[in-house]
Amino acid sequence: MSFKRHVRAAFVTVFLFLIITGLAYPAFVAVAVHVVGMGWQADGSLIVQNGTVIASELIGENFSAPYYFWPRVSSVNYNSLNGSGGSEYGIMTLEFYYETKNYTEYLIKENMAPPGALVPANGVEPSASGFDPDISVGFALFQLPRVMNYTHLSETFLKRLISKYTHYPILGFIGSTYVNVVQLDIALHNILVQDGVIKH
Repeated sequence: MSFKRHVRAAFVTVFLFLIITGLAYPAFVAVAVHVVGMGWQADGSLIVQNGTVIASELIGENFSAPYYFWPRVSSVNYNSLNGSGGSEYGIMTLEFYYETKNYTEYLIKENMAPPGALVPANGVEPSASGFDPDISVGFALFQLPRVMNYTHLSETFLKRLISKYTHYPILGFIGSTYVNVVQLDIALHNILVQDGVIKH
């Protein structure tokens, strides 16, 4: 085989693989996930309300008002303009120790817990991305006294709401149990608007 034929064969092979792996396969995967009912996840797990996209289940929001369940600590304050990432301090540094200690004391006070109460770890440890939409069930329950106080909703009602947005491991062992605080707070927000506790 001549040199020109070798070059032509190489170019044809590269072109074919480019078509297959760069166009055909991605298109097949995109169609397949929609056919099997996973189009919503593939599109970003968007939360739509009254025809408008208001959030994503995958991206945390800064629900900081006292009548909401608070998300995990975010080093970027849930602002994408600040980039993403965890704490700038290493876990063995004094800065991280005092930052965590101060926020723990703040959570205890704001959530009306007794002095020295144990705060669930993921309530005071910043997530690696800064946009974690999930909290532990323990941290959600820890916040109940504050949320009850500001919303005037019963403990039983709020526990049912937490349970509704609690996700469990797939097949009982893949992953962990968590509460999607974005879903939880949007549902709570709508209830508070309906009850006239907040305006919008």
